[in-house]
Amino acid sequence: MKSPLRETVRGNGLWSAQEQLGFAVSCMLHNRHYSLYPVLTIQQWTEYAIQHQQIKFLFDARGLPLAYITWAYPGPDTEKRLLSDPEFRLHPSEWNEDGRIWILDFCCFPGYGREALRRFIELRPWGEGNVHWLSRNKRVMTFSR
Repeated sequence: MKSPLRETVRGNGLWSAQEQLGFAVSCMLHNRHYSLYPVLTIQQWTEYAIQHQQIKFLFDARGLPLAYITWAYPGPDTEKRLLSDPEFRLHPSEWNEDGRIWILDFCCFPGYGREALRRFIELRPWGEGNVHWLSRNKRVMTFSR
């Protein structure tokens, strides 16, 4: 069965940085885990992902953004800081250090989490290889395909 979540809106899959920031904010405002964060925080989480083209959006049939995911390829030293310091944010130069694939952020409208994750895993916008992320209880999780 084809997922109703789409990568494009009316055939368009390329957007300006401002449009992408707007899509991310739209997703965040509908998610209770994000909606109370200050706007500056939102920019910190998405700006470099957008600049490095390491953010992927999914839309519904009407073209409304429903989910996004960001990823990076930090080197070993950066990865160590990422895991040990909860306040650490990647510097622009640390997003593509040819390291392991790390999911940095995932946000979606309530009720779309499983479907969005399934679709992102199918699309693999980050490329091939094992994918890592930090769980809510601070455990390193990995999946491969």
